[in-house]
Amino acid sequence: MFAVLAKLRPAAAKPEAATPAPAAPAPVREQQLRLLRAFAAPAGSAFVARFTVLNLVGLALVLAGWAEGLLYRPYAADRSGMCWLITVLFGWGLVAVLRRDWQTVRWAGNALVYLGMVGTVLGLIITVGELSADKGQSFDDFKQVVTAIYVGSATALYTNLLACVGYLWLGTNAHLLARQEV
Repeated sequence: MFAVLAKLRPAAAKPEAATPAPAAPAPVREQQLRLLRAFAAPAGSAFVARFTVLNLVGLALVLAGWAEGLLYRPYAADRSGMCWLITVLFGWGLVAVLRRDWQTVRWAGNALVYLGMVGTVLGLIITVGELSADKGQSFDDFKQVVTAIYVGSATALYTNLLACVGYLWLGTNAHLLARQEV
């Protein structure tokens, strides 16, 4: 029976050595390389586009605050200069985001939080430093005390506000652009 089946089955072809696929002609290979480079390049430009859109939304919010007259208040109320320091550190953090230096972004975000706390303590020190028991009972002395409380409180609250906003902004950039935590 096996002999009959062997006769009915067509002769198996001898296995031949696997022939390599012919090499692509040079112009085709160059086209493939060009396409590969074209698809690899947008990764950087896609990041810049996402960075731009995300920060334009933030800029729109800042401009809305400016239109309402809220933008310069922290800087006018803070006599210590902490608000300017926080703003410079925040700008440096945004440059680090654009450079994709996530360790620097993390450091800048954490430093913003600490500067906000330092500003709060500094504002309280300003407030308490102007309050003293040797002030007279006159109305002018009372106005000085109230002014000192306002200046100290403004420094404390505005530095904390700017630091928190800067931290959230940098953290949003890091999370949405690179899935990094600040």
